[in-house]
Amino acid sequence: MFRFSPNPNSAGRIRWTDWSPAAFERARAEGKPVMLFLGAFWCGICQRMDETTFSDTEIIALLNAYFVPVRVEDAQRPDIDVRYNRNGWPTIVFLSAEGDYLASVNYLSPKDFSDVLVRVHVGYQERTPAPATDAPVHDPTAGEPVLRPEAVDEIAEIVWTLADPLHGGYEAEWKFPHCNASEFLLGRYEATGDARFLNHVRLTLYNMHQSKTHDTDGGFFRYSSKPDWNEPHHEKLLSDHAGLLDNALHVFELTGEPFFRELAEEILDYLDRGFRDPAEPYFHGCRDYIRVTPGRDMPPGAMLHRNRGMFSITDPWMYADANARAVSACLRAARTLGRRDREEQALETLRFLLERCRDGSGGMAHYFDDEPRLRGLLTDQALMGRALMEGFEAAGDPVFLEHAEALAAFIRTNLRNPAGGFFDIAEKGPAFLRYPLTLVNENGAAARFFLKLYNRTRKPDHRESAAWALNCYRGDFTEHGVHAAEYGTALAEYAGSTPE
Repeated sequence: MFRFSPNPNSAGRIRWTDWSPAAFERARAEGKPVMLFLGAFWCGICQRMDETTFSDTEIIALLNAYFVPVRVEDAQRPDIDVRYNRNGWPTIVFLSAEGDYLASVNYLSPKDFSDVLVRVHVGYQERTPAPATDAPVHDPTAGEPVLRPEAVDEIAEIVWTLADPLHGGYEAEWKFPHCNASEFLLGRYEATGDARFLNHVRLTLYNMHQSKTHDTDGGFFRYSSKPDWNEPHHEKLLSDHAGLLDNALHVFELTGEPFFRELAEEILDYLDRGFRDPAEPYFHGCRDYIRVTPGRDMPPGAMLHRNRGMFSITDPWMYADANARAVSACLRAARTLGRRDREEQALETLRFLLERCRDGSGGMAHYFDDEPRLRGLLTDQALMGRALMEGFEAAGDPVFLEHAEALAAFIRTNLRNPAGGFFDIAEKGPAFLRYPLTLVNENGAAARFFLKLYNRTRKPDHRESAAWALNCYRGDFTEHGVHAAEYGTALAEYAGSTPE
């Protein structure tokens, strides 16, 4: 099912197709290039592309006549997003029928995009496209991997260098929550007693709460394009709120300060109110906000947002990784805040994930609409595995531990990179999906899952698997910036664990 802007548009007149081998087979049979449109449900510029460029009669005619148009959303296909995203959404990539990269652009007006389409079409017919590239992302597994415990301090220095001492958060311009970076700093505070790490996370949460990124109607917008958090972009993501709940709970556990308990309670309430339908046992992935045009009807299912002249729409599909992260955060809230009601609700979500979002191989699928879709992504297995362990510790249900063990076996069997670490995908596909990647942040999540299993079961193969995940990289972590934080947290946990 293709989804377009909720505002009036004609983008549905383009003959879109899903990403699949069949799309490239059709391109070969018809002698056409593939045009990949990579967008996001909540992306305002993507919506504008639907409303303007993709609604232009000439653009529609050119795409239908001379291209195989493929449409993908980032949340549904993170494996494609990590390989093709160039400078954000929308990213439009032109590929040969063999899957080679030809060119890419971001948002363009109808006139400018028409010029690009003509140039790509003519060049393709003359077989003079831009030189093909071999792989989209540097795979850090080249060479002999080395496990370096001292990298924890290196990553701490990198994250600290990016920390904004005035406004909180990380990096100097656009501000995202980067909750994994904050969790990493809190872990370094616990390990070293260095108060600057704790104080930076306190500053970040406090300033976010006092800014326009904190919505008066509840929850937090995804990011601000000003460093003081006061120019928010109006979308809210489930995964961000799960991470912010973890951060607030962790600071409260460390300090006992009432503000952070109240903040955690507020986020916990908004998770239920903003991302959950009472009739469904899972969380939705995101909520988007769109300006109300005077005299225009709201789309079906939209809700008017008070005080801001916007209506909100919700992505109704369930994503395994974001739901697993929310389950873990809610179970932590149940322990820390004494919220037994949220424990029961989180366990209900966990059981739904087990029942409805697994595929025939025993692994987790990535998302569920009418059936489970996209099998075998590392991030889903790792985050679901950790959620199962949290569920086992909360409820003592051996089914959760049994399935966690099964996911560990799935990762070892289907995703192991012989050079170190685990691949991001279990199944190869066309174009750049021919190249499995070994990603630092995802291997950090996998290592944390294996360590959690090891600490419960004391089975040596789980600790060995954690070490294998951490062996995914031996280079300079500077290039990863704050995104090395999950790996840093896992490496610190591994160094603190003791083998039998």
